[in-house]
Amino acid sequence: MRYYELYLVTDDVATSYSGKESKLFQLFEERERASRDQRLVYDRQIDYITKILPEEMLKTVFDRTKTARDEEGYVIHSPVVDVNSCTVEIQQRKICLKAQGDLSAETDVFDLLKSVDSHFFAVNVEDRRFGWLKPYERQSVL
Repeated sequence: MRYYELYLVTDDVATSYSGKESKLFQLFEERERASRDQRLVYDRQIDYITKILPEEMLKTVFDRTKTARDEEGYVIHSPVVDVNSCTVEIQQRKICLKAQGDLSAETDVFDLLKSVDSHFFAVNVEDRRFGWLKPYERQSVL
């Protein structure tokens, strides 16, 4: 099973850290490994660089896809292979995603979230995987 936390990063931070995603990941990784007292400091830093999620909009998007709901949140099954599934829990500042099977179900969730906002940052500390759901495109100025 894979576990991701997805955060909606502020526009300024997303612009500043485009190409420096490992620095953002380092913050989340250090928070995960910190003691309980130190976590409060990391939590404040993460709150500062992230936005409160548009919960109603997210619920509308997931409800439109006819996903099932359970006590943990939304359950999304891959249309191709039913054993590929994700559980999505929407919290105030993060989305917790638990995925099993191949990557098709979580890719479907990532595609849905990209349609809501372009600055979602996914973090999987255990597997050291991270990145933007929709990479930021730098504009060249001539």
